[in-house]
Amino acid sequence: MKHFVLVAAVVAMGVVSSTNADTLASGSAAIDYDQTAWESLASGFGPTPVLTLSAFFDQSQVDARTMSQLLSDPAPATNYLGQGYAMYGSVVTNGVGQYAQPTTFVFTPSDLTNGTGVIGLGGATRFAVYGGAGGDLLYGDFTLQYSTNRFAYGGTGWYLKGNFPPAGAAFDPMNVNITESPGSFTITGDLGVSWEVANLLYGTPSDTLADVGNFSFTGFTAVPEPMTITLVACGAGLLWFGRKRLRLQRPG
Repeated sequence: MKHFVLVAAVVAMGVVSSTNADTLASGSAAIDYDQTAWESLASGFGPTPVLTLSAFFDQSQVDARTMSQLLSDPAPATNYLGQGYAMYGSVVTNGVGQYAQPTTFVFTPSDLTNGTGVIGLGGATRFAVYGGAGGDLLYGDFTLQYSTNRFAYGGTGWYLKGNFPPAGAAFDPMNVNITESPGSFTITGDLGVSWEVANLLYGTPSDTLADVGNFSFTGFTAVPEPMTITLVACGAGLLWFGRKRLRLQRPG
């Protein structure tokens, strides 16, 4: 009977500790471009602006289109401010020419930078290259993620990876601020141009980490599943029952 009590206690403790890791149930991000700063990138090295906003598609609009349609469809919105990116769930089904990524981020509250996985964000911004003379370029279907590898590029670790080809780091949020409350957290920062965009797209290393706007993400954590709560209760109940049986079996 002593063994039974010990096993029940271990089961209960194991289930309780598993709830320390949180996952995201929902969330959304917002990008506000500073149009003047964005269009001044690569100034002095050729005709500017290099990229001019021609369309923005939110998550539902992206999900309904192929990449070729995103590059050709009339613009549903062309505002540099208030671009909203809804968070994808843990499962994403992509059609032809779609590059959405699922949210796999698992973390411990108050320790977000040691979390694992990514936060998938749906939305796409279409930019005209040299006013359309050079075609169009899509930024979007981002993943928000953290990696100490970004320190080598002057970043904070947090970065937005664009998943439209060619996939790669698009922005390194700078001056990052994280606020947490029970069940949610918010990450805000300046929208810094990534080393990859500055060096490989613009060819102007001096634009690395140039502040071209603001970024924010707010996520809400998942409520513990009823099964987890039930298992915790069962573990405690088994422990109590085992102790009661143990007391009843003691000699007079």
